[in-house]
Amino acid sequence: MSAQIISSIFIFAVGIGIGILVQRYILSRGTHVAVLEKELDSLKGEQLQMKDSLQQHFLQTADLTHDLTNSYKALYEHLAGGASEFTEKPLADLKHVLDQTSDESLPYEAPKDYADKDKETEPAQP
Repeated sequence: MSAQIISSIFIFAVGIGIGILVQRYILSRGTHVAVLEKELDSLKGEQLQMKDSLQQHFLQTADLTHDLTNSYKALYEHLAGGASEFTEKPLADLKHVLDQTSDESLPYEAPKDYADKDKETEPAQP
């Protein structure tokens, strides 16, 4: 009978050990899942915040580009108005006049090479 009691106690202890191991495995897995879910929610929040920041950045970039375009347009109109006010002919006519001028009508000539061709071919004497 004492062998029966000892074997019963041994089986009971093994059952408790197995139960503790199973419980730890299941609970640790549950807590691990909870930690991962919490981390996932945090990352989703960061992603939404980054998405909003990017959207604001591109909206501001579009506004600044629009302002820049308007500034260039105003600058061009200012320069065109000054050109028509301060020149006798429009710039398009001036370009046409410059294209028609030939090299012969210029008051200067291109520099000439006065070096003797014979001296270049002879080796230098010390």
